Amino acid sequence: MKQIKTQVLSIMLLCSLGNVNAQLLGKLKKAASDVNSVSNTVKTGESVVKNVKQKAGSATGSAGLKLDWNTFKLTPAITFNSLLYGTSIGTGGLTRFEGYTATFIPNKTASGATVDAISDQAEYLKVKVYKGDQYITYFEYSGTQTFDDGKKTKFNAPSSRYQRNGEWVGGTDIDATKTGPGMYRLDFYAGDKMFYSFPFEIAKLTNNDPYATMNEMYVTRGPWNDYAYLNLADTGNLVFGFYLNHEEFQPNPANKNKTNKSVKWSVKMLKDNKPYAQHYGNGPNTAQVKQAEWEENSCAFKLVDKPGEIKFTNLTDGAYKIELTLEGEKKPRLYNFSVKGNKIVPIVEQDRTKNTDPTRLIEGWSDYFWLKLEK
Repeated sequence: MKQIKTQVLSIMLLCSLGNVNAQLLGKLKKAASDVNSVSNTVKTGESVVKNVKQKAGSATGSAGLKLDWNTFKLTPAITFNSLLYGTSIGTGGLTRFEGYTATFIPNKTASGATVDAISDQAEYLKVKVYKGDQYITYFEYSGTQTFDDGKKTKFNAPSSRYQRNGEWVGGTDIDATKTGPGMYRLDFYAGDKMFYSFPFEIAKLTNNDPYATMNEMYVTRGPWNDYAYLNLADTGNLVFGFYLNHEEFQPNPANKNKTNKSVKWSVKMLKDNKPYAQHYGNGPNTAQVKQAEWEENSCAFKLVDKPGEIKFTNLTDGAYKIELTLEGEKKPRLYNFSVKGNKIVPIVEQDRTKNTDPTRLIEGWSDYFWLKLEK
């Protein structure tokens, strides 16, 4: 009987030890799983940090040169006419950014060395492209072309390919079919400083005609729609200019291959609410307007009460209004300006003494005066 009790107790003890071992084994397995989980989490975190660093590096590009920003008295900018010319899009969505003219960009580093536009290309001139607040990419530019005593520098496309994020690239454009429609912004850099910003819109249009050869079109909108200019021509004449494109898939139903559209236009100038001048010619001018692509149209003026053109220096003090009549638009486009002391009074956005944001200054240099469309 005693022997039986001993055996029973031994069996119970073994069972108890088995349960303890099982529990212990389960805890060990769970601990190992937790360690693996922590390890994986750490690896995932490291991967996220690495990706963030890579994206941050992509967004900033090179650190940039330290430039001597006291080289010129005036703050740098991009001329407005070069912005509207250099930012262009094709119907297929390929959007180009080049040919900009920058003003007052230092050609000396902070240490006094002369910038070498070739060897310093990676750190000198850049444009960073954003869609909304999302960084897309950046482009490097050649700064070898300067003029007007070094006060103007061209943002030209580099003559050779360069490395961006470890890959050889070339060109200065994006594909809007991939980046999509929306509000875009170009930030212009010289060395390590962002000195100018240019916002605009890329819109996507859809053709509902199932038989059409083109089903979608991309267009840019923004300042092209809202501004015109007065220019001091080399001849001394006063020239008025504006921008036109069209957004029709088939402007000529009889010829599907003809994408240009003929548009008649005329201009009148009033001084103190009285007829003063009009465009040259005996009838309306005709513009060959391109599909999606903005192009300039311009004219000189002739007086309405006597022979002769208007010279830039002939403008006398007063309040002026320009009426631009375009075929297909119900009412004329109106632009107001004034002359004081025989000089055109610039709009606030162009007046360096009144503009409060140098990164959005409308730069007209001394020969372009920009006019805002009255809405």
